Amino acid sequence: MADTNGNGRNVIIFVADGLRNGSVNPTDTPTLYSIRQLGVSFANSHSLFPTFTTPNASAIATGHYLGDTGDFSNTI
Repeated sequence: MADTNGNGRNVIIFVADGLRNGSVNPTDTPTLYSIRQLGVSFANSHSLFPTFTTPNASAIATGHYLGDTGDFSNTI
């Protein structure tokens, strides 16, 4: 249903694949650093499946673990 009062909110989920937390700093990435300081920063986040993008992206997009989405990537 469309919001006819003009009170709608937009949400942006930005995932920088492979960007380490320590790489976001005022010198090297000032805009990302500012966004993180003013927005949300997950200080202790972890991937569901290391080094592969699609399983982690499916979890972010759906809020479900890998067994629910069917995106397992490779196996360890």
